[in-house]
Amino acid sequence: MSLTRLQISASLAPSVLPSFYVTVTESPVISRLRLVDWNLAAEDVATVLYDVDGDTSVFVDAARETGGIEDVAVPASTESTGFVLVTAAPETLPFFRTFLVLTARAGLLVRSPVRYSDFETSGEVVGDAAALQAAVDTAPSTIDVSIEEVGSRPALRTDPFSALSDRQREAVRIAFENGYYRHPRETTHAELAEELGCAPNTVSEHLQKAEVKLVKALVSQFDFGP
Repeated sequence: MSLTRLQISASLAPSVLPSFYVTVTESPVISRLRLVDWNLAAEDVATVLYDVDGDTSVFVDAARETGGIEDVAVPASTESTGFVLVTAAPETLPFFRTFLVLTARAGLLVRSPVRYSDFETSGEVVGDAAALQAAVDTAPSTIDVSIEEVGSRPALRTDPFSALSDRQREAVRIAFENGYYRHPRETTHAELAEELGCAPNTVSEHLQKAEVKLVKALVSQFDFGP
């Protein structure tokens, strides 16, 4: 067996989707879900951490109205985050559980995030291509799985903030909390400098260096090939 990175997608029949996924698909204010992390080890409960690309409140309301959902938790402040933790009965997420069972039986590793949009889920799997194809051949008719891309190595995943100095990390955090990265911008270098206790040009330097490091860390996660 050779180690291979596989980008796969699965088209899903509406019948296998929980009702809050259908709501997300039909909503004009949500473009995509990302399944950031999950725990399906227990037989009677499934826990999934979502990152909602769009109006989080629409997703939260739809999830809370879905049968089988036991709890929906959000951060204390949802102004700038789309994270939602959903605890549910496993049968509430049939397609995702089936997807994980198929890959596990084939000895494959599913990497986060797993993305969902418009009745299709996609993500990266690490393992043997032949083993995945064998798993695809046994998938139920409600899930149409296809291999979109095969790579020679897994994409590198690192904490993008690990390359930042403490001062750069603090500058980015303060800038973010004060609306520096909103459009239109809600603060200035001078205002940030007052809060950070330094000169405005120093704030600019910290942010510029941090932004370069963050972009490099993001780009390094993708294998663009030759």
